[in-house]
Order: sequence, then structure tokens, then C-alpha cells
Amino acid sequence: MFLSAFNPTPSVGSDEVVAGYTLGKIIGYGGFSTIRRAYSTSGGAVAVKVVRHSDLHGQGKVPLARKRLEHEAEVWASLSHEHILPLFSTAHKPTADYFFMLYCPAGSLFDILKREGTLPQDEAGMMFRQVVRGLRYLHEVAMYVHRDMKLENVLVDDMGTCRIGDFGMAKRIGEGENAVETDDEHEASNTGIQRAVSVSLSTPPKRHLKAALLAHHLPRHRNSTTTSAQFAEKIHSFQPGSLPYAAPELLSTLHCLSDPSQDIWALGIMLFALLTGKLPFVDSFEPRLQIKIRHGDINFPPDVGRSTERVLRGCLDRNVSSRWTIAMVDEVAWGVG
Repeated sequence: MFLSAFNPTPSVGSDEVVAGYTLGKIIGYGGFSTIRRAYSTSGGAVAVKVVRHSDLHGQGKVPLARKRLEHEAEVWASLSHEHILPLFSTAHKPTADYFFMLYCPAGSLFDILKREGTLPQDEAGMMFRQVVRGLRYLHEVAMYVHRDMKLENVLVDDMGTCRIGDFGMAKRIGEGENAVETDDEHEASNTGIQRAVSVSLSTPPKRHLKAALLAHHLPRHRNSTTTSAQFAEKIHSFQPGSLPYAAPELLSTLHCLSDPSQDIWALGIMLFALLTGKLPFVDSFEPRLQIKIRHGDINFPPDVGRSTERVLRGCLDRNVSSRWTIAMVDEVAWGVG
């Protein structure tokens, strides 16, 4: 019953066929793309990222956008790990490019926290350990720095397995910035997937993670809305975007080589959010938010246990040279939760 809930049939009228897949409804958006559900001839569901060439022209930076798209596809296709979102295949047509990937009906960690508010500490620890293993593969085997680790870029599949995605900003360890890249262009081309379906923002009773994921697919959750000021505040605490996850050194250095320590800081921010339901640095005024991050004053959550606090402090060390490596995090991550 649980698995069958994640294998919906194609909707009527979805008749566009690309590379053997029938495209279905839109389930999300990226900077230059739409994310659609798609179905194989056997009825199996996948997700497909569709990048229309007309959308690239509308952004006014076609060469840069296409270069980043090609870079992401190259990096993504080279990765293979149980906690990395798999890219199954690509297809290229005169009007669009298509990237077929694993369908993750539960959405991202951002979506889950937005629905649940907070998670039981053991479930937060389980999710964190999976992200750590995926990031360790990225750093130590693939030799990439992700450079955009955040809740929105970790998707959760139908079995509750966390999968790191969105490799548009990834660079080889030690690689510098390209001359054509700027922060403004990064913001304009952010490819992080945002869910298209509306979800309930009310906080339900605590339950097992898989039950919570299953409940997300019941019809009552698809169109539910809320106007509560309490939940508006929750959304403000989880503003989408990369800045709240940026390491302090990225905000004070004009040219910064790609270093795994940047991902480790973001990993610490993610753990803080999984444990508390909020980000440690929040401000609607971006310059003030940058100041908060540079100062690095964090009120660590109480009652999370010594091991968990040790991991948080190791990841969120403002001193890059003493900030933990992913191997150090992995060695003690069992104590989180």
C-alpha cells in the first residue's frame, strides 16, 4: 500500500513523448527550468527537468546559462552513490533539453520541515547521517565541492532516503571562480527545485517519517492553505535561497577557491535546522544577514546531547583551518539523534 501510493498513473492528455517517456504534469520549478513527472512505457514514474531554450533567451545570458547547464550535466552524470540523486538519461531537442532523474515524491528537506515544523531528534539524525555519507562521497571520491548545500537541494525518495541534488554550482576541490561568474548571475540562474504543489503549513502531531511522507500524498494536503501569522513566521524562518547557508569566509573574500570546508559550514546549518525547525541566521535585510553570518554568533539548541552539539560546533567553526572535515563529521555522526 505504501509503495503503491508513490506510483501514480499518467494524467489524461499528457501525450508529449521524449526519449521513451511520456511527460506528465509540472511538479516544480528551477531557475531556467520546469520539473515534470514522466512515465516510462511500463508506467514507472521519474522526474524530468525541462530546460526550454526560449526561457534561456528570456534571461538574456544565453552563453553563460548553457555553459552552466552543460557543466551540471557533466558533473551529475559522473556521480553514483546511494545518497546522490541519480541522473538516468538526457535528451536534447532543438527547442529544449531534458534531464531524467529519480522521482522523489516527498520533496526536499525544506518541504518536509515546512510541513512538520520540527522532527524527532532520531529522525533528524538519520537524515543528517545520510546527507553526510553523500557529501563524503562527493568530497573524497568525486573530489567536488557542492557549493550550494541547503535544505532545498536534498530530496527524499519514497523510502525516506535522502539524495543530494543540484550540481550547477559544483566545482573541483581547489578550483577558482570563472571570470564570467558573479553572485548576481548565480542568483539569477539558481536551479534549486521549488515544489509547485501547495502544502499544509500547519504542524501535525509528531509521527514516523515514512508516515509523514505518505500523508503528504493524500488529497487533503495538495490544496490546503493557511493564513495563520504563526505559520507565516515559520516560512520567514525558512526563506529559500543560499545566503543563510554561506560560510563567513565566502562573504569577506573577493576570490575564494572551492574548498570542502564551505560545504561543511552549510552542513552544520542544515543540522541546526533539522533539530530546531529554524535557521540560525535569519534577516529579511540581506546586508544585515551577512553581518550576522560574519560574526557567527549562534545560540546552540539545548538538550540535543553532547555529541550532537560537538558536531554542530565542529561544522560551524568560523576558523576554516579548525573546521571539521567530512570524515571527522562522519566518524561521530552516529551520535547525532
